[in-house]
Amino acid sequence: MKISGTEFKNFLFRKPFLKRLILMLIGVTVMGICVSVLKLTHLGTDPCSAMNYGLSLRTGLQFGHIQVIIALVLFVIVIFFDWSRLGIGTIGNMLVVGYVADLTTWFTENVLHITVLPNLAVRVVVMLIFVFIFVVAVALYINSGLGASAYDVLPYIIRDRLSKALNRRVSFTLVRIGYDAFFTVVAYLLGGEAGIITILMVLMLGPVINWMAKVIKKILKL
Repeated sequence: MKISGTEFKNFLFRKPFLKRLILMLIGVTVMGICVSVLKLTHLGTDPCSAMNYGLSLRTGLQFGHIQVIIALVLFVIVIFFDWSRLGIGTIGNMLVVGYVADLTTWFTENVLHITVLPNLAVRVVVMLIFVFIFVVAVALYINSGLGASAYDVLPYIIRDRLSKALNRRVSFTLVRIGYDAFFTVVAYLLGGEAGIITILMVLMLGPVINWMAKVIKKILKL
């Protein structure tokens, strides 16, 4: 597929660019904070982060480094199939989420001296609050229109390929659930942060983000 320089520039810098850039940066930064705080609950994180925490545990590499490495691997895969959903937001997610999570973890452990939340009631309350914030943050970054992470783009590619192979439209929701479930199983096998939060996100992340996206678009008029 050929694309002109002007089309590529418009693809990367969709108007209003500054507004979209701010939304994307807020989204990925808040996502990183949420991942770290959810880890304190020991009830799990999102499927991708859960797997990356497992890889971090197994390799001894910093979570942020693992996040970048896995994102790059998935990025290369996506490039071969459909790069049109990628953009600056893809790079923002790749570089910001993991390192913000590491910075937040350092702050909570070394400044606040919190390594785990005290009891189940507090953990559940924190879980409910920060899962909601995480979903809003994901919706913000995805709907900034500057591109999604390779992790989030792959389910669309899988859905399109399956639809073509089966000669009928396959449900994106079902593909996304199966996709997230696969990474959850990998996270569990690696000893990552897989738990009730991870399972909830497998079942609800796609539909809730789609609903939240409509709300955000109406409010921000994107």
